[in-house]
Amino acid sequence: MDRVAGLKAVVTGSGGAMGGAIALRLAEEGADVALNDRLADRTEVHRDAVAAYGVDVVAVTASVTRREGAAALIDAATDRWGRVDILVNVVGGIKGPVVNPLLDITDEQWDVTMNLTLRGTLNCTQLVVPGMKERRYGKIVNIASVCWAGEAMHAHYAAAKAGVVAFTRSTATQLGPFNINVNAVAPGGTRRSIDVDLGTDSEAAALAPSVSATGPLARMNEPVDIANAVLFLVSEESRNISGQVLTVAGGANPSL
Repeated sequence: MDRVAGLKAVVTGSGGAMGGAIALRLAEEGADVALNDRLADRTEVHRDAVAAYGVDVVAVTASVTRREGAAALIDAATDRWGRVDILVNVVGGIKGPVVNPLLDITDEQWDVTMNLTLRGTLNCTQLVVPGMKERRYGKIVNIASVCWAGEAMHAHYAAAKAGVVAFTRSTATQLGPFNINVNAVAPGGTRRSIDVDLGTDSEAAALAPSVSATGPLARMNEPVDIANAVLFLVSEESRNISGQVLTVAGGANPSL
């Protein structure tokens, strides 16, 4: 217990299953948490559970893919606590079905997927870094995906998540001299609060087992599996780790 006691954390997309689990895990270990989602009812969904750990909680309804939305979230946290020590960039997504052959990807699907997956990460990171640099302390974790290695049938999502990895490594290099750790977690198939659109064709049917059971362990991730990885990367246990991608996928993709 108390592995992040007293630290101030912002978790984007924490109205969802994965983001919510991360927020709860950080609260369980003593961090005050700013919750966020673009929909009001989802923003509030984990507030009571987080507060039950005896920490302070702020809930902000905003889309961090817009600069003003990201600013509203970061401003609410800094107004409340005076600083942000931990930023977890969870917001990301895909436009259209998960199984989407290269020649079927539309301009809209490409643009929306890139915006969902990368824009909020950029916005929130840019907004917290000046304070972290001034205090010479910060922990940033970006949620990528095993898809970043080039998984077939959703090239737009793979490209966006590869962008998250490249962004992580670049910012880790830039921010290391200021004692700011930047890492990524790359989940495999993870249970979510909403159904993933796999499409209806035979390729989708073939993909379905890999989503439900990943790797040699043949086990689908639960959101808490991702939360535990994030907790490690924002705790002092990982103080000398930066620019890395921690794969959580039941032993799949060992080369990552």
